[in-house]
Amino acid sequence: MATTSPALISPAGLRALSAKEQLQRAAALNCVAEGAGKPTCVGQVFVGIFFDGTGNNKKLDFDEPPPEKRKHTNVVKLFQAFPDDRRNGYFPFYVPGVGTPFPEIGDSNKYYIGPNRGSMGAERAEDRIIWAFTRLINAPHHYVTGALLITAEQAKAIANSLASTTNPAGMRRLALQTWQDKLKAALQGKKPEVKMINLSVFGFSRGAAQARAFANWLFEVCTPEGSGWTFAGIPIRLQFLGIFDTVASVGLTNLMDNGVLRGHQSWADDNMEIHPAIEQCVHYVAAHEVRACFPLDSVRVKSSYPPNATEVMYPGAHSDVGGGYAPGDLGVSPRPQDSISIVPGLRMYQEARKSGVPLQAWGQLDKQVQDGLTPSPEVIADFNDYHRAARVPEAPVEAMHRQHMGLYFSYRFKIRGEFIHRSPFKTAPSTDQGYLARTQAAFMERLASMRGGNPLDAKFDPGVAAVHHRRVVTATGAAPGVADRHLLEVAERINVLDVSPAIERFCERYIHDSMAGFIGMGLDEYAANNIGIVKFRTVFRGND
Repeated sequence: MATTSPALISPAGLRALSAKEQLQRAAALNCVAEGAGKPTCVGQVFVGIFFDGTGNNKKLDFDEPPPEKRKHTNVVKLFQAFPDDRRNGYFPFYVPGVGTPFPEIGDSNKYYIGPNRGSMGAERAEDRIIWAFTRLINAPHHYVTGALLITAEQAKAIANSLASTTNPAGMRRLALQTWQDKLKAALQGKKPEVKMINLSVFGFSRGAAQARAFANWLFEVCTPEGSGWTFAGIPIRLQFLGIFDTVASVGLTNLMDNGVLRGHQSWADDNMEIHPAIEQCVHYVAAHEVRACFPLDSVRVKSSYPPNATEVMYPGAHSDVGGGYAPGDLGVSPRPQDSISIVPGLRMYQEARKSGVPLQAWGQLDKQVQDGLTPSPEVIADFNDYHRAARVPEAPVEAMHRQHMGLYFSYRFKIRGEFIHRSPFKTAPSTDQGYLARTQAAFMERLASMRGGNPLDAKFDPGVAAVHHRRVVTATGAAPGVADRHLLEVAERINVLDVSPAIERFCERYIHDSMAGFIGMGLDEYAANNIGIVKFRTVFRGND
């Protein structure tokens, strides 16, 4: 199995279930079907945990801005679609992204010295994972007793203490086992009896990495029972893991893109594989993301996918898949309904519903949630036209990414002479125009460094220049450096004849230049690594 394109969504990704698990799944599905609320559903507890992405925060992105300026992610939209009905066993929990305030764990996101370490190195991410465990413990207790087992202050203290770098993993496991024992004792002999915890977990960006780590740590402290698992003596199933474009980048990140620093320190170390006990994992990845600090953590392990996971590549940059851009950011998608991120958000909603996650049926959703999951007719048409024109076949994720990015680089090269007179530059806010001009200039500078002529000349051919440059480097007897290797790979992919009107229109209207956006956040990768936008994305597989 390989990564697929959206038009080729595979039915794979649901592992074979045992007879016991099939009965558990059937019981849960019976409860989430329309018209449920039957006596047979008593004791079924549904928990949804939603880890938002780096710099993404529901309060700041959805609650506070006016509707026309909202920039909430697909994680927020799915959280809003999950019923909050604790009396009947439905418990959604939202976790704000790293690099944003999260008062529940004491994270003010204020850094008086140095950069935002939450955004830069995922600081306080582990606190968020531990806090999610306190929600999982509280949900069945609240369902049975109407009260919390772990208070807000206790949850903060638990998250802060267990996430400390001085605490070994054994302390985390011991603490979680102790709280399971307390939960089991508190529910002993009480009604209604909790028959099953049905857990679904969602995440985007570093939130997707947190979701994967949470799942792995969960099964460290669950007890295997026959062909299933128990948590505090209660049967539990992780029915669905829905993740958007996983980026770990924990600790020292991959900025130099030389393989030395991989961004898998601390809680992300050997903790990114999809646990085999998860019933179904769906991972949507970005075709047009190249930032060195945002390498992809594929769900693939070495050369194959686990039987419970499927991976689908969507066009766009990181936040064009997970969401998070405001209308008009970087000169594209001026209206909320024109964001290309709506498409993977809608698809994830549909996949989760099919899997039995109790997201509200379409007709039951609030209108603002429906609107956030409804692409405009123009988006639908342009999305389909792009895929028909791009013709990217099913392949390993790296190969598909190179084909999509080859088209994008060809587009950026094709319009080089009129870049400032075209969208997205022409339609971008003035500040963003400076960032876009910077990445385009870096693109031209890197092409010029091959000494095959002026890349702004109409006769300049990047492929020919790459062949010449490779010969020159070979003649010196030295191996090309990291920046040159990236440059040659990109230049050899550029072919303006591949840029059909449909591809040009899609790139112009929908794909955000995330490298330019990063400059606005304070990091110019080109200034730091002399590579910038002229590269393909690093992809990690499993626990690489």
